[in-house]
Amino acid sequence: MMTDSVIKADSKVTLRYAVSLADGTVIEETGDEPETVQLGQGEFINELEQKLYGLKADDTDDIIIPALENLFGDYDESRIQHVDHAVFDDGAPAQQGTVIEFTLPNGSAVPGIIREVMDENVLVDFNHPLCGRDVMLSVDIVSVDNS
Repeated sequence: MMTDSVIKADSKVTLRYAVSLADGTVIEETGDEPETVQLGQGEFINELEQKLYGLKADDTDDIIIPALENLFGDYDESRIQHVDHAVFDDGAPAQQGTVIEFTLPNGSAVPGIIREVMDENVLVDFNHPLCGRDVMLSVDIVSVDNS
């Protein structure tokens, strides 16, 4: 494996990473075990892949992605919906601020943030939880394979 190659659009990259908010809250991370991703195959968000271009093995970087770049889409008020209490599990009732995964009729899953719990229903925001927020991608590039 070539370890001195520079990351480009179709590189196979082994890395450790963490995605966090500006306040330091970690959203997703690999932990100590690195993950290998083939760029250009949809395994990593395209806009995040592009932030890796030019890095090489043993590089570490903290990449700030401002909310203005709309990485997670534009905030859309129409994606805030009133949901009946019956949709929620009795063992885990809806609580304000919680992110819950909902299954759509087509079988795909979508996260929803509980904005308000009311007597008659629950106000759920189906915009991506990171929409409109500054995000930091911290990376530690273990190896790069361009063969």
